[in-house]
Amino acid sequence: MGGQMNEENSMNLDDRIGKETVLYGYIAVSASQNRLSHNFNKALKEENIDGMMIPMNIREDDFYFTLSNLKKSHVNGAMLSLEYQQDILELLDDSSEAVKTCGGCDFVKRVGMRLYGDFLSPSVIKEFILANKSIKKVAVIGDKPLAYGLATMLEGYELSFHDSEIEKLLAMSQTLHVEMDINYLSPSGVDFSGYDMLIDTTLDDISSCISKPSALNLDVKDSKIFSSLKGFDGYIGFDNLLDFYTIHLIEDIK
Repeated sequence: MGGQMNEENSMNLDDRIGKETVLYGYIAVSASQNRLSHNFNKALKEENIDGMMIPMNIREDDFYFTLSNLKKSHVNGAMLSLEYQQDILELLDDSSEAVKTCGGCDFVKRVGMRLYGDFLSPSVIKEFILANKSIKKVAVIGDKPLAYGLATMLEGYELSFHDSEIEKLLAMSQTLHVEMDINYLSPSGVDFSGYDMLIDTTLDDISSCISKPSALNLDVKDSKIFSSLKGFDGYIGFDNLLDFYTIHLIEDIK
């Protein structure tokens, strides 16, 4: 497998990888800086499960080579950072309905010599919102796969979608056959203070588009990816959602 593995962060000194060990990777440009592997491995120990996640620092130029070779490796599956969640699609042999609907994949599983893709982030964010009873009104920025997932999963919440290109939101509404509250994301700034949560699904710098943030401001970027929301109070990033992702991954092993 390509990429660098940071063993110090991914395992304790008494851990060993055996023939029966379920081996996962976390794939990102700066995977070793993320705490998902540490969080997941700690949970595996508590559950007495023979498994391990290893952070894999994969450069953009090496991504296709690395993932193509995943089929022939001993790695059972891998989580993908935000920057690779659309690149992986053409390498999948099969995928869940969430991947087909949203056009994004953040978890790939090796099944024999085939790669199966799933998209966990919409479910994770829904679970986070359900655990916070104060959240009723949610604003979503962008038309990325996560926005598609939230449009289909957050029934019962007051949702509004914002983008600098209204046509993309109209296309999303038509594709999903879902009525949506569509709004223009003005480059001169939008006041989101009337919302309980603001979710940025983009990889763009939209700082100038936010005149006032929401009470909670969420994206799923890891710590090394630029975030337009990170400077605001109530910021929630990938690190704040680790327990929710870990629960899904543990369930997959079981």
